[in-house]
Amino acid sequence: MPRMSSDATSALSGKPLDAPARPAMSRPRHATRWLALLLALACGVLGLALASHYPLQPALAIALYLGVLAASFRWWQAAPLLLIGLVPVLGLATWTGWFVFEELDLLVMAAAAGGYAAYALGRADSKASAWRRPLAPSALTKLLLALLGASVLLSVWRGVQDAGGFEFGWWQGYLESLNSPRQAKGLAYALLLLPLWQRASASRPDRVERGMLFAMCLALAGISLAALWERVAFPGLLNFSADYRSTAMFWEMQVGGAMLDGALLLCLPFALAALLRQRSPALVALLLVLVLMASYAALTTFSRGVYLALPVMLATLLFLSYRQHRARTASLAEQPQHLEAALRVLPVLALLGLFGFSAAQVFEVAGYRGLLALSGTALLLLFAPRQLLVQGLGTRILVLAMAALLGALAAGLSWSVASWIPKSAYGVYALSFAVGAYLVWRPPGRMEPTLRSMLVSSVWFWSLGCVAVVAGNWGGELALRASLWPLALWALAWVWLLGAAPRSATRLLDLGWRVRAILAGVLLVGGAIVSTLEGGAYVGERMATGVQDLGARVDHWRSSYWLLQGEEQRWLGRGSGRYMATLCYAGPVAERVGDFRLGDEAGRPFLRLSGGRHLLDYGGLLRVTQRISLPSGAVTLQARVRASEDAGLHAELAEKHLLYQEARSHKAVAIKGKPGEWQMVQIKLDALASGAGGDWWAPRLITFAIAETASGKELDVGELQLLDATGRSLLSNGDFSQGLARWYFTSDRHHLPWHAKSLPLHLQFEQGWIGLWIWGAVVVAALWRVSLGRARAHALAPAVAASLVGFLMVGLFDSLVDAPRIAFLFYSVLLLGLCLRALPAGVASGARQ
Repeated sequence: MPRMSSDATSALSGKPLDAPARPAMSRPRHATRWLALLLALACGVLGLALASHYPLQPALAIALYLGVLAASFRWWQAAPLLLIGLVPVLGLATWTGWFVFEELDLLVMAAAAGGYAAYALGRADSKASAWRRPLAPSALTKLLLALLGASVLLSVWRGVQDAGGFEFGWWQGYLESLNSPRQAKGLAYALLLLPLWQRASASRPDRVERGMLFAMCLALAGISLAALWERVAFPGLLNFSADYRSTAMFWEMQVGGAMLDGALLLCLPFALAALLRQRSPALVALLLVLVLMASYAALTTFSRGVYLALPVMLATLLFLSYRQHRARTASLAEQPQHLEAALRVLPVLALLGLFGFSAAQVFEVAGYRGLLALSGTALLLLFAPRQLLVQGLGTRILVLAMAALLGALAAGLSWSVASWIPKSAYGVYALSFAVGAYLVWRPPGRMEPTLRSMLVSSVWFWSLGCVAVVAGNWGGELALRASLWPLALWALAWVWLLGAAPRSATRLLDLGWRVRAILAGVLLVGGAIVSTLEGGAYVGERMATGVQDLGARVDHWRSSYWLLQGEEQRWLGRGSGRYMATLCYAGPVAERVGDFRLGDEAGRPFLRLSGGRHLLDYGGLLRVTQRISLPSGAVTLQARVRASEDAGLHAELAEKHLLYQEARSHKAVAIKGKPGEWQMVQIKLDALASGAGGDWWAPRLITFAIAETASGKELDVGELQLLDATGRSLLSNGDFSQGLARWYFTSDRHHLPWHAKSLPLHLQFEQGWIGLWIWGAVVVAALWRVSLGRARAHALAPAVAASLVGFLMVGLFDSLVDAPRIAFLFYSVLLLGLCLRALPAGVASGARQ
């Protein structure tokens, strides 16, 4: 039998493994290092060229790029994973005007250049044995990735040919040839960084788990904070009636799509997995806040796909996590039996069910204030300590009777105070909750157990009564009476908790603090769900039109499928990035959208706007937009325009993040057709409403936009000047001398023509049936590996599986991977699932010690 290496012996025995010493730099000595050096140089030069053309302060962009490159060389182990966490917030196209190129390109080029340079010069050497490497693709995985890469390359080539051949341009859009490689960037970047992830994980096996959890939690935090700001700044945090769907920092949703939905479903399972495994109270609290913010962001997408995918994703995560736990404890004698485990779960499920039912009833009569009060009282019950149980049935009955009487008297006094002093109901409830929280969480000290139980119970009944006081203060006596019967159920729950046999009650009271903290988060999420469903009409409208919208979506899928002509296109696809262009030229006339592109006349640039063939109502216009500072008073637009046929120019000011306006001022003017002749047009726009711009802590962005209002007509715009009442110029690059820098475009309501609206259909359109089958085989292989294969015991496996399942469910109703940033996130998780494998128990634990 061959002898095991010393590091393997120490790992399996549970002894800590020393981190590899940092190797000294040396010049490349073999072919792979020379290849890595060439790759580092290529990435570095390409990134530097992109940074030098960055539309906003290129000198600063170059400096930041070089700084990230140097940091990636110095911290080559952390940089590739940290990059994932920054992707969702590095989307500045609405400021820069970039479309084909973006900040993701700069970040990936810097990380790749630094990482491959570190390897080429010997800094990234790893002496780890093969069995210690947590990212180890099998031969089948390598074959599948090779086939997937070949299919995508063929799709890019076919797309470029379909666009009329390759032509470079900094400001190309959906119709030109560079859109084909643009849509393949996500997979290409993930494959480019995969060797660096593998080398980093080989040097520290635990880095994959900890680094990926941190990166995905960081990404989720960026997504959630951006969505939270957007809701606060525009429709309002608790406004669930406005027809406003969050977009966060995903500028790719300027023509619709579900990029925010997909990103949330990709990242949320990792935050939940970290929460389930965390032991630090501070980190548990931080992760709970993160999960609550992400839940709010998911609810305010108002996406039926998200609402469908979330429970399936959660069930996948919990099932695989429980199976891992069962496998780890299979040999322990103290492992609970199934019946006992079920009995422990029943009180928890009953408590959650009671909260959901009573929350709906209380919210109906007491609104958000009543729901918040009920949530606080429920948390006091959830965190009730085991020491409240007293021995003897007679003693327990006496304690509960006295406590109910004292609580009722305190609640009655609170009602009197609330009736006498306006708005004092909320202060009285806050006092009862604060006293209850102090008694529940303070150490028992020397207080006699029976007395403490009675005090805590009395204050809890007082707090419960104050929920009714809040309801009565909000909705009057009828609301007070309507709230009493659901609150009576909570009173019975407390009576059961303290009055039942000790063995029955302790199933809830014996829960650890981590479980109770997670249940507290579940209660708060449940409250958010109730407020979303009951607090606004928009969710109801979305659900009511579900069947009608699905019918329209099916018709769109059918039309999209028949865009492919001939057997060759059906088997090999039309080409990467060619969906919108094909629909624009070959689809139904009513689906053909407008366009905009740069032109040049004797060295003088101009912008050509084309009106779509669909209904050009206010939400259907294709807007060319720029972010501006808040104007003072009314503004005046002076435009040099040209039209061969009668056309129309729409101009507007608006408080707008991406798709939906708040306060706005707009006007449209007719442009007389005069072939070859430039005309000067002046449009006056009223001042925005008082308070425009929002608050300093939740600012509302100001945008200026122009659009062509005549269906199928073209309008050339040679120069724009926007002046406010003080004469201040508000536009940058109004003469288009810098191309389309600072300008971007949106289609607020007309979204179907821009996307296939189905991930399988999108892949089949671009890569044909062959590409779709290869892609499906890769996904199945990844799911198999993390659920039943070699990675099933790895700590990340449940999160990876749940992430992929949630993303794929949303992908049933949207294309998703036609946006490079989301595609990069998805393929990063997919490659992790394909390459991940579980290590012997001592390896990861030893590395962490």
